[in-house]
Amino acid sequence: MNRIAYSTDPFINILSSKSLTFKQLQADYLLVYTLAAVGNNLQGPYRYAILHSYNLQRSTIEGLYLCAHLSTLCLGTVISSLSDVSGRRLACILSSVFYTIHCLSLNFNILSVLVLGSIFRGMAHSLYNTNFESWLLQEHHDNDLDTDSLKHLLRNAFVCATSSAVAAGIVAQLSAKFLGYAAPFDLAVGVYLMMIALTMWRWKENYGDRGARVISSFVSAFDVLRTDARVVLVGLVTSFFEATIYIFSIEWTPSIQNAKVWTISDSLPLGFMFSAFMTFNMMGAFTFKALSKRYNVHTYLLAIIMVAMIAVAIVAMFSNIQSLVIFGIFLFEYCVGIYEPSISLLRNQYLPDSVRSTLMNYFRVPRFIFMFSIIIWHFPLSVIFTLCVLMLLLAGVSLLILRNMKQREENQRESERMVLLPIAPSMNVKTTLLPASNRMTNGINYKHISIQGANPE
Repeated sequence: MNRIAYSTDPFINILSSKSLTFKQLQADYLLVYTLAAVGNNLQGPYRYAILHSYNLQRSTIEGLYLCAHLSTLCLGTVISSLSDVSGRRLACILSSVFYTIHCLSLNFNILSVLVLGSIFRGMAHSLYNTNFESWLLQEHHDNDLDTDSLKHLLRNAFVCATSSAVAAGIVAQLSAKFLGYAAPFDLAVGVYLMMIALTMWRWKENYGDRGARVISSFVSAFDVLRTDARVVLVGLVTSFFEATIYIFSIEWTPSIQNAKVWTISDSLPLGFMFSAFMTFNMMGAFTFKALSKRYNVHTYLLAIIMVAMIAVAIVAMFSNIQSLVIFGIFLFEYCVGIYEPSISLLRNQYLPDSVRSTLMNYFRVPRFIFMFSIIIWHFPLSVIFTLCVLMLLLAGVSLLILRNMKQREENQRESERMVLLPIAPSMNVKTTLLPASNRMTNGINYKHISIQGANPE
């Protein structure tokens, strides 16, 4: 049996305790998050295909996708923002419940049922994409763990998610082949039920500003947006890039099917192709580890956005050549694999814990507007991807402005750095001067911030 020897030196004992705390947090988070990712990725390969098999037109299918994203924007924003007060673990459980309803709805070739399922998918998506990260970051901060351990955990989380996505694509391919297009979604239901049980068993509840009224979470988050241009820029980077990601999630199947030159296969194995895409996504997650150790996130993420622009431009320019379209999607997925953990680090530097979920949902407003403005007109796919290139360009410009603002802050002597949140007139912000040896995140440490939203009058 392995025994832990404790030193008489209290500093060594603290380090040992921190290590055990981190390992426990990592195990609890990765187990639940991986199951959630499996359930999500089982749906990915055949969602468009099953709707198309019901003889729905591309415009109708796009409408169902937009319905889900509109639900994310309206209902999902409200429900997910409540998690700052009602609890993030509960929000993660609800995401699985709503995804389960969506998966079950796809067993019916009834448009009204499909619309209802899309509404639940939108709410589930909002909860999934904000509260897992918020729960993790809050636990990490509450346990006073260092930034390097957060980078390590984020990298492992995305590797687990993308590894499970590769496996989920293969399972989806085989189940759809032998049992029909609805089979992957039925399997996802079982995975979500397991995830709910494990979340209730292994996770403890955490909150943002639990004592605040629900409306104060919206007001406080809006005050942060109003008074801190850097948070707005983070939101623009997120919105432009993720609008492109979600447009790809809608159009990747028809973009490959419509390319008739240099075709790889007449009958596309969508599950296997999805697994290949996720393999490149996982390669990006591995690259993130090396980049985050050597470079500032503002610098290398800008380069990744430029590479993503090239990838999408290939899909737009050579939309009739199937092999080049697939190559462009491979390259884009590689960039997404780097982007996802990187944007988490960026948000961790600028978004206050108390209103993190609310801010992340506010970012969905411009993202939906960008998506809706492109998808609603049913442009040819080459035009849609050209507009995606322009959105990535704007994401790069926003990040460049943010990086220049950051460089001015970094010119301060290390010993003079303080919490960099501006003091808003409507918020009480207490800051603590930190020595250079304290745990910092590029000059920002929200562990030492106390934010209390003003009472809305």
